[in-house]
Amino acid sequence: MKQKILFFILLLSLSTVVIAQNRDSSEIAATQETVFNISPNPGINELNIRLAQKTEAAVEVYNLLGRKIYTGKLTAMHSAIDITSWKSGIYLVKVITDKKSITKRFVKK
Repeated sequence: MKQKILFFILLLSLSTVVIAQNRDSSEIAATQETVFNISPNPGINELNIRLAQKTEAAVEVYNLLGRKIYTGKLTAMHSAIDITSWKSGIYLVKVITDKKSITKRFVKK
């Protein structure tokens, strides 16, 4: 199990390095911002996801052990997820559209 967790973290880190080698860092930030924004970060009661464009998207949230703890659909430009039952820690929020998928870190207080 520990090997799977380490592999997941390593894979996520390597994918970021590969993207950084292919693009300039300001271009990466612009690309990520055009898909979605998270607020507040860190959050306590809810996770707000704001899409840059009106499109259907899926959202998946993973804990740092690589376990999927939330799956949902984003049908509006602004969606809120109740996170009061989540444990404090760092989570990975993945938004998947028909064109791309972007993962961002989220901290639950």
